[in-house]
Amino acid sequence: MHTPPVEGNFCDESGRAVKPHVIEDYNTHMGYVDKSDRMVNSYRIARRTWKWTKRLFFHLTDTTILNAFLLHKTCGGKMTHRRFREVLVHNLITESHEQNVTASGISRGRLSPCVSQISRLEVKHSQHWPSKGKQHCCRVCELKNKRVSTLYFCAKCDVGLCIVDCFERWHTRVNM
Repeated sequence: MHTPPVEGNFCDESGRAVKPHVIEDYNTHMGYVDKSDRMVNSYRIARRTWKWTKRLFFHLTDTTILNAFLLHKTCGGKMTHRRFREVLVHNLITESHEQNVTASGISRGRLSPCVSQISRLEVKHSQHWPSKGKQHCCRVCELKNKRVSTLYFCAKCDVGLCIVDCFERWHTRVNM
């Protein structure tokens, strides 16, 4: 766009330094770059990391979000930059959750070990608590062809269960 500067002295007749035209044009139009950098840095998702690939990824993500926000504004959107990011995050989380649930309502993929063994014991207000009472035969031990007598039972199920292992096994249906 600009011709290379002529070699020689970069001073005018009075001895003051003369700026090349490249620098003058850059300074007049650099406001857009500065404004963009300020907007990207105002709500950064980047974290401190030594990996240049992660820094580049976060910077490109920030720039993409800023570009989407600017497109939103040019189309007549009234949201602030911060509100736009909040709505974007909320929509991404909601969309991700909806995609992970099939039509039958069951999550796809392998469940984590703690989620796959959520028991009735952990459900709030489930009332599956061990109680002490009269002699019962342990139901879990009976399934293993053992006859064990216990004083403990589940208050809700009214099933005799050994307190140590069988109570949990009965309610989680694990290793029975």
